[in-house]
Amino acid sequence: METPGQSAAGGSGAGWWALIVGALALVGAVFLILHPPELLLASPFRRDARAPSVSASPAVFGRSGEVRLQMVLPNETFEFPLEVQGDPAGLTYAWVRARDSAVVTPSLPLSGAEVVAPGFPGFYRLEVEQQSGRRVIDSVLVTVMVPFSAKIGQSLNGYRIGNYRSGIDREAPPTPRGFVEVTRESMDLVVSKHLRLADFVTHDEQQDLWPKYVALDARVLDKVELVLAYVGAFRGGRNNTVQVDVHSGFRTPVHNRQVPRSALDSRHQYGDAADLAIDADGDGRVTHRDGILVSLQVEQVERDFPQYVGGLGVYGNRNGVPYVHIDVRGKRVRWKG
Repeated sequence: METPGQSAAGGSGAGWWALIVGALALVGAVFLILHPPELLLASPFRRDARAPSVSASPAVFGRSGEVRLQMVLPNETFEFPLEVQGDPAGLTYAWVRARDSAVVTPSLPLSGAEVVAPGFPGFYRLEVEQQSGRRVIDSVLVTVMVPFSAKIGQSLNGYRIGNYRSGIDREAPPTPRGFVEVTRESMDLVVSKHLRLADFVTHDEQQDLWPKYVALDARVLDKVELVLAYVGAFRGGRNNTVQVDVHSGFRTPVHNRQVPRSALDSRHQYGDAADLAIDADGDGRVTHRDGILVSLQVEQVERDFPQYVGGLGVYGNRNGVPYVHIDVRGKRVRWKG
């Protein structure tokens, strides 16, 4: 039988042990908070703290750093340089549709900068896969074009394009490699910092016909963005946000013949030209002075980036607004309209 004195002594000892155990538990909890093990930090999307970080290389965005579109043909092997921080071993890639991120291709090993384009025309983004999860490179849009060979006669899928002179005149530029298929939903896709896909759609009588088709050269996007950057730098600290309006991008050959003063082999037919109204001095208006200022920056861009040498035309008022023509034809040509 336990006596009252024995009970008090036993209870006092148990209290001290409970106090010691509680203190040790508190110390352990604080240690875990300050030094958590990697297992507790892991999540379903990052199981390894050393997993590589993947992003598009600056080379993808052109010399301006502002191009957001690459154009390729079905199943074409092309360069999509990536920057990988960490061990790139085991990386794979697949393509997802731009509109809904649905995966449309099987995974392929990712080694070096070369990737294989999807086999069907459309707009896609690259998805990089690794053990710790998946990452969609959403900063760059890849469009798989419809090959030029798909054009039957003067039309492509019911959209009238017309005939190119390349097969008739040996001195004519080569035909475009392909055409970007444009739907109502894709008109507003951003192709560079200042430009949308809609800026390059032909302004003809086929406005209600879908899909439409556009020839487009990413080099003209890059050159235009370089010119706009130079214009912004010219303004200095006053206002470097440049306003630009695209009067004309791609013109189908059949439409080009109807445009007054257009050249027989206008570069607009090949997708490497744009007519732009640019408020270069930032006064809220587009005047002849703006055309002169833009011309000076075009000259500087071509000196700094000779791979973008091309045509420059300064035109008077068109619907009340003067504009400049810029292209990347590969040789220096100047004129006034």
